[in-house]
Amino acid sequence: MTRPLTSRRPAGGADGRLSCNRDFLVMSMGNGLSQVGTGAAGMVLPLVVLRSTGSTLWVGVVEAVWMASVGLACVPAGPIVDRFDRRTVLLICDAGRALASAALALASLDGRPPVWILLSAGVVLGFLGAPSNAAFLASLRRLVPGSRLSTAVSVTLGRIQAANLIGPIVGGFLFSVSPSAPFWFDACSFVISGVCVFAVRRSLRATPAAGSRFMSDLTAGFRFVWRERLLRTCLLTTVALGLILQGILLLVIMVNAQRGASGPSVGFIVSAATGGALVGTVLAPVAGGRFPPVRLVMGATAVTGCLVLVMATARDRIAMAALLALAMVVMSIAGSVLTTTRLLRTPDGFQGRVNSVFNLTQFAAALGPTMAGLMLDRLSGGASLLIFAGLLWALTLLLTLLKVPAPEAAAGSPDPDAPAPGGRA
Repeated sequence: MTRPLTSRRPAGGADGRLSCNRDFLVMSMGNGLSQVGTGAAGMVLPLVVLRSTGSTLWVGVVEAVWMASVGLACVPAGPIVDRFDRRTVLLICDAGRALASAALALASLDGRPPVWILLSAGVVLGFLGAPSNAAFLASLRRLVPGSRLSTAVSVTLGRIQAANLIGPIVGGFLFSVSPSAPFWFDACSFVISGVCVFAVRRSLRATPAAGSRFMSDLTAGFRFVWRERLLRTCLLTTVALGLILQGILLLVIMVNAQRGASGPSVGFIVSAATGGALVGTVLAPVAGGRFPPVRLVMGATAVTGCLVLVMATARDRIAMAALLALAMVVMSIAGSVLTTTRLLRTPDGFQGRVNSVFNLTQFAAALGPTMAGLMLDRLSGGASLLIFAGLLWALTLLLTLLKVPAPEAAAGSPDPDAPAPGGRA
């Protein structure tokens, strides 16, 4: 608990500085562009469905199918990423998603694609998106030395936040040109991403788990995480933080809407939150290098609880947006440190399965807005925010009582080339 988050063992002989690491830069560029394309297409999807069907019910059905496809694909995505060459997985996923997006673009030329095409494209994009995300994150250990992994994770998460800002803007502009234009852009982004993956020189093949079977691999990630005390704590903390933050974000939006905030004002609040998260990813490597990860997360939850407490009493929209942005800065630092910790702690042959387990926790975050909505039905916005502040402090206390060891004390940084544990726990 006294040492910062570092690793003394380089991964695969990657270049020390990320600015000189060609393979990392090439893959990051391609993945970042595909993230922007996905954001652009995701923004216009409800508009296209509504124009095509005239039914808000179908909007919800199509969105649900797309999200459910990603969730279902998370389970087999891990074993696939750990069993096969991750370059091949990434190339197949990019090619499949490019074809699905192109088909959706063709069907949207008149602005009214058939529902069955919308649903089919959602299934394909969802089922290929999960293994692609797992393969990219697992490949970081092959591209970046452990001493630079924290910075690489921050760059990756920061790129996602930037894509969340840029993608909807690009999508809105392209939609004004043609309803099919955002999907053409999405298809092209996947093609470029595939070219970038193909251009990577370093091997992305995983170290196989000896004697494992595919069906056993489906649950091996869960068993491995639950067996490792540090990873188990990271998982439970990630679930709790995702749920709490989504609830707080909805509360801030709804409270300001009830106070008569205009659409642009609400948009400003959301942008402030996204901007704060982006700043947090930039600061994360510095914070992660100075403080032990568990203590840093404990401090982040305590500080965020105090910020939410002040939010509960704030009346000014700008002040509330500023407080929310600060909270997102702190929580983004904690999230980046949690991601780096699990990448360092997980053997290369288990990266895909462990990443899939953590990706599944994103769906638990959907309970946060549900909780917030139930609270607002019965309590004031300030009282609801106080409850979420209490949850953050309770999480801080729980982490204090657990006394989780630092990564080095638990097991050090596993060698990415070391054989992974067997598929049977």
